[in-house]
Amino acid sequence: MIMIRSIDFLGFVAIFLILILGFATYFYARYNRREKYPYGKWEDLLKRLGPLDYDNLALIAREFAFESDRQAYDEEDMDAEKIWKLLGGMRGLEVMEKNCEVLVDLVFYVQQWYPEALLIAEQLRLNAREVEWHIGRLRATVKTGNRKTAASEYVRQAAAIYFQMTLEVLSLYEQANIPGFADLQRVL
Repeated sequence: MIMIRSIDFLGFVAIFLILILGFATYFYARYNRREKYPYGKWEDLLKRLGPLDYDNLALIAREFAFESDRQAYDEEDMDAEKIWKLLGGMRGLEVMEKNCEVLVDLVFYVQQWYPEALLIAEQLRLNAREVEWHIGRLRATVKTGNRKTAASEYVRQAAAIYFQMTLEVLSLYEQANIPGFADLQRVL
């Protein structure tokens, strides 16, 4: 009877040590991967980008740029509902918000080989926060039921800033002659 308790205890200790060794191996591998790829692997970064219609973003951004040049806004050019549909509604805005973070990570990824990208990364981080702010304001207006009045202002600004961010990232990848430029251009 004492022998069975000793075997049970040794089995428990062995399982406990195996679990500890497994956890240690997992966290050591995770640490090494983060040291080697601090911003993630290239493929993982591209997979994190959500689908947005680039042509619709360009159309909204172009409309926003033209609107800021005009004194009076013509209501027939592009109304809030059309902009809302072009972006895919709230789901599209959430994808845009998530993609802003990925764009910043993509620039930090380039910074490993191209240190001049730090300035662009910081500017993109500020732009991402501004897009986040606009989308947050839009969420608040949707909850209160005033989406139509606020959508034209907040959505246009968020889309224009996001579109500019994508152009800056593509320009940086082209200037730095990064091998993934074609893949990035295809995904964006």
